[in-house]
Amino acid sequence: MGRRFLYFIPVMLLLAGLLAACGSMTPSAPEPTQTPARSIDFTVNDLEGNKVELSSLRGQVVLVNFWATWCTPCKEEMPILEEFYQAHKDENFTLVGLNVSDDVEDAAEYITRNGYSFTIWSDPPGNTMIDLGIRGLPASILVDTEGNLRWYWLGPVTGEILDQEILPYLK
Repeated sequence: MGRRFLYFIPVMLLLAGLLAACGSMTPSAPEPTQTPARSIDFTVNDLEGNKVELSSLRGQVVLVNFWATWCTPCKEEMPILEEFYQAHKDENFTLVGLNVSDDVEDAAEYITRNGYSFTIWSDPPGNTMIDLGIRGLPASILVDTEGNLRWYWLGPVTGEILDQEILPYLK
């Protein structure tokens, strides 16, 4: 019991921080942040439990959106992400929704129930977010065709933001 409890302390602290950040986000709060190009990669699981690597998507422009089912702004931006994905998936663009705190079954059920078609990966402890220095939900990062981090956004996205920040990389 003691060892299990110690495992849950950092997880609970992360969840408390994410919940606090999620609740305070508003669509107009952050500004997009251009980042110097730096190669980025991480390994997580898909919803079937298979290991997947961001680098497996090299050659495509990839938007990774960090989300959770309990995060209201995350759920509000999902239809916007789906619409953008449907409009641009044939233009060398892919969208990965990276669920960071739900059980795999809960994340899969949410995606299925709402009919979202983009790729969903899972990182329940949120280690990828921590490693990238992301401290709130929702959050999105843009990775170019060569695996370089080009942009990140903390807070919910809009269609205008997606058009402005992603379309130049699809040309």
